[in-house]
Amino acid sequence: MFKHRHPFTWLSVALTGTGFSFSLLSGGIVGPLILVFANVCALAEFKKYTSRFQFSMIIVSASALGVLLDIRFGLMGSATAAMVLSALALVLRQAYLPVFTYMRFRLMEPILIVLSGLLLSIFWFDRTFAWQTDVLPLLPFGSACFLSLSYLQDAAVMERNARNGYRVQAGMPAPDLVLPDQDGNSVRLADYRGKHPVLLIFVRGDWCPGCHMMLRTYERNHEKFKARGIHVLGIGPDSVDVNKDMVERIGVGYKLLSDTDQITSKRYGVVYDNPAIEALVEYAEGIPLPASFLVDMEGIVRYVSRPDRIGEFLDPTLIFSVLDQFPAAKDERCKAA
Repeated sequence: MFKHRHPFTWLSVALTGTGFSFSLLSGGIVGPLILVFANVCALAEFKKYTSRFQFSMIIVSASALGVLLDIRFGLMGSATAAMVLSALALVLRQAYLPVFTYMRFRLMEPILIVLSGLLLSIFWFDRTFAWQTDVLPLLPFGSACFLSLSYLQDAAVMERNARNGYRVQAGMPAPDLVLPDQDGNSVRLADYRGKHPVLLIFVRGDWCPGCHMMLRTYERNHEKFKARGIHVLGIGPDSVDVNKDMVERIGVGYKLLSDTDQITSKRYGVVYDNPAIEALVEYAEGIPLPASFLVDMEGIVRYVSRPDRIGEFLDPTLIFSVLDQFPAAKDERCKAA
């Protein structure tokens, strides 16, 4: 059970309190270094849990470092503000992915980074440079720069690849699939025909923090889907073992299917090439685009998430509004699911 409790993030809590207290009591470089390590611990689980608790500790540990530096050098908050802005550039999109999606407000992170850099410049040049402490803010700032560039690059590539839409469109028969779930049991889409509507959600893999948010969003609405007779099936490129760990770690109550060869992703037209990501993950066939397809009881696709607004389908009300016009959803067989 300990793996469900954010061990490194809890360590960040302890280190943040220890480092801040130690520095106030004794001064020196040890306290600020402990705070840097606290921020590293919070960042270590960034793509693993993607919880509000973890996001908060990324902000708190970075802010504590800024406050400590401002106090030490008698400044008016430039280091604190710089660290807060850097931390927000890291977590804001992931924490509010249904609002920002992968595509909207793409200048948000660059603006936060530029403001943070300006404030750090004030912090560095407003007094005599002390390298022992002045290099410490570079870790939160550098992490924010790296992730912000990744957001921009990935959004541009996704937009270019999704410009012509997906291969499967609303009104078309849903291609059948046979894939193992997180327990290794074979799941076939055709088996749901005549029984239940199915919502297919394609995720990019366990490496993707946004996909964790996506899975959690649908888990929070799982009972609403179930009440309407909809069975949710997640589909990702990871192995059965990886999917099992992810489902247990982030708490998902529906099936997550393993599409390691990405045959299903290709049939639906939701796989693309992104060399920057493929250099970091071992998916030989490319990266799936986040997408959702609502399939009715007759096997016809009735809803497809908009490819020009990838991430928008994190708002389940979009699917519910389609379902209200869905004759099969009013069938008594669905209500009994």
